[in-house]
Amino acid sequence: MSKYRVGDELIIIENIDDEKNRLKDMSELKVNGDYAQISWGIKIMNVEYEKPNVTLTYRNAFGELNKVYAVCKDIENFDEEKVLEKALLKAFQNEIMDITVYRNHNKKKR
Repeated sequence: MSKYRVGDELIIIENIDDEKNRLKDMSELKVNGDYAQISWGIKIMNVEYEKPNVTLTYRNAFGELNKVYAVCKDIENFDEEKVLEKALLKAFQNEIMDITVYRNHNKKKR
């Protein structure tokens, strides 16, 4: 990210390549004998709470912006942290499904 001051205005320019590299470094699959572990990175761009809903906008390792929605069924006990966790789980679920499609698609092209 670069910051430039033009008069009284601060202009922030995000370097998408740095972000992609960081997310790719966070995303990996490890296999050790009979055990496997997966980690996945996304960047949270925006979170909007509107009781009982949350809208999560995130960027994945391919630089794509995506949105997921989650609903807190227990409106009386609305907890922003728990409904955000629900939205993040949906985001990770989408990304895992998309990476499977992406990898299968690229294998067919070769």
